[in-house]
Amino acid sequence: YEMCGRDWSSDVCSSDLKMRKIPNPGSGWLALLAIVPIFCVSAELNKFQQLIEAVYRLEVAAYCGLTTDTVIEGYQRLEEELIVAGKLNDAEIDSARGQAWQAAHAEWQNRGLGGFKAWCNTEGRDAARSLQVYAQ
Repeated sequence: YEMCGRDWSSDVCSSDLKMRKIPNPGSGWLALLAIVPIFCVSAELNKFQQLIEAVYRLEVAAYCGLTTDTVIEGYQRLEEELIVAGKLNDAEIDSARGQAWQAAHAEWQNRGLGGFKAWCNTEGRDAARSLQVYAQ
């Protein structure tokens, strides 16, 4: 199975990435010390990815005209939580917003003739509902 990502400057596919072997550090505390830093970086990167997804959902809801006060409030709470938990700086926040906007805009453009209604009835409503949950 291959995954590909696209943006305005390049296409990147999973086959382009090289797998690196992680050396076996042994057992006990040494093994734990080898894993903990990776987990921490991974958790922060996960918050960055989650922020991209949250912004994407907000943009989809906006394209579909579904951004109520509750949706916006939910997004703002989620965004703040992800920024703090992920220790994201301004450049990372801007990057996440830009990536999410590009993805949502590309998806909107790809809907073509007559596709917006179905997209908004499924993904748009799901996006709005997922953000409303954080307002409550």
